[in-house]
Amino acid sequence: MSEVNKDLVPKELTKKYSQKEIREKEKSFIVPAVGHYFKEPLLIVGGHESTLVDENGKEFLDLFSGISTTITGYNHPKFVETLKWQAENLVYTSNLYSTVPYAVLAEKLAGIAPDGLKKSFLLSSGSEANEAALFMAKKYKNSPYIIACTRAYHGRTTLAREISSAGWRTVPESHPSGVRFTPYGYCYRCLFGKSYPECDMECAHYLREVIKTQTNNSIAAFIVEPIQGVGGIIQAPNEFFKITHEIVKEFDGLFISDEVQTGFGRTGTKWWGIQHSNVNPDIITMAKSFASGVPIAGFITRPEYAAEYTQTDSFTTFGGNPLSCSAAIAVIDIIQEENYLEKAASLGEYLKKQLITLKEDHELIGEVRGQGIMLGVELVKNETTKEPASEEMILVMEECKNNGLLIGKGGLDGNVIRIQPPLALKREETNRACNILDKALTKVEK
Repeated sequence: MSEVNKDLVPKELTKKYSQKEIREKEKSFIVPAVGHYFKEPLLIVGGHESTLVDENGKEFLDLFSGISTTITGYNHPKFVETLKWQAENLVYTSNLYSTVPYAVLAEKLAGIAPDGLKKSFLLSSGSEANEAALFMAKKYKNSPYIIACTRAYHGRTTLAREISSAGWRTVPESHPSGVRFTPYGYCYRCLFGKSYPECDMECAHYLREVIKTQTNNSIAAFIVEPIQGVGGIIQAPNEFFKITHEIVKEFDGLFISDEVQTGFGRTGTKWWGIQHSNVNPDIITMAKSFASGVPIAGFITRPEYAAEYTQTDSFTTFGGNPLSCSAAIAVIDIIQEENYLEKAASLGEYLKKQLITLKEDHELIGEVRGQGIMLGVELVKNETTKEPASEEMILVMEECKNNGLLIGKGGLDGNVIRIQPPLALKREETNRACNILDKALTKVEK
């Protein structure tokens, strides 16, 4: 491949800016909806493997991979070369025309999807993917009823926002008449005051009560995250998914697994988080790790459900564009060629053990949970009352950042450390990350 000719690149992009200069531009020209994590926002200008670099050359180990997105890391050679090749040939045409990348990617998705799922529709964001999948389900079942879980997050488009209860409704909105909620399996804060496994999974069985008392005894779909991401890396027991799947089928609904964050091997050994519970969903939605940072999303479903989902129902200008599809194809190849499914399991187990060891030394840590490289550390002021340590969480994040470590934040109260790193992460880097986190917790606890 040819080297980049910087003379052809707009000079504004190659100029070296200070963080202050960029902040001034942001304040002048960008809406407040675009915010930052830290008091002094980072200006990121580069990245390699699991590391980001700011304008001063300082490196930060990224345990959040953007937002659970850059699963192959920053600047993976195969990923970069694929983008270069595709950009030199064809960046864009709409899906009104056939392209090689779209067709090849759809075939690859069918090859890694659970049995029976083979028809794909590609879009640009997880919100769109969930919105489109729900529309298809409602049309197929001719029913307005959709059931989602408490503390879930499914996106920011109109319907996706309405089925999200993870604290994203900031203005009064009228709920679509068919949206209903049922408890998620959040064992650390059980809504029924019980303990697993003696609880008999009351949270899962409650779905039947919701359907029988809040619908006309039929539903279009039940949508659920195998591990809730924004909600705080909450992982329900496998029985939760088995029981809810049985109930959904009892009422002739479709079971949608929202794999925007759990997909593409992040939970280890399996391509999809739902596969750990031996549940075969009717629809899987996907985004984030799908193309490791290049915008692409979509859903995959059974042919009979897709049969009547026609061009008059949905069209997307950018969905399935050649550049994004090629990036996604490269990601799937990298995951397969570098045994990322196994690495996510082994590296995640190693990192989780380190975090559990930290729990023994820090009263702030209430629970360590998750699977593969999707882990959560819930911070509490008191282990008995479980009062969320929201203010302490902010301080821990700042301390970690100051020492070269980036972590994510989640939970309804913003008190959960989200760890969702790239799979380029090395074991020695997890050691360094846990040392930094240990020092940050120690300082905040004083």
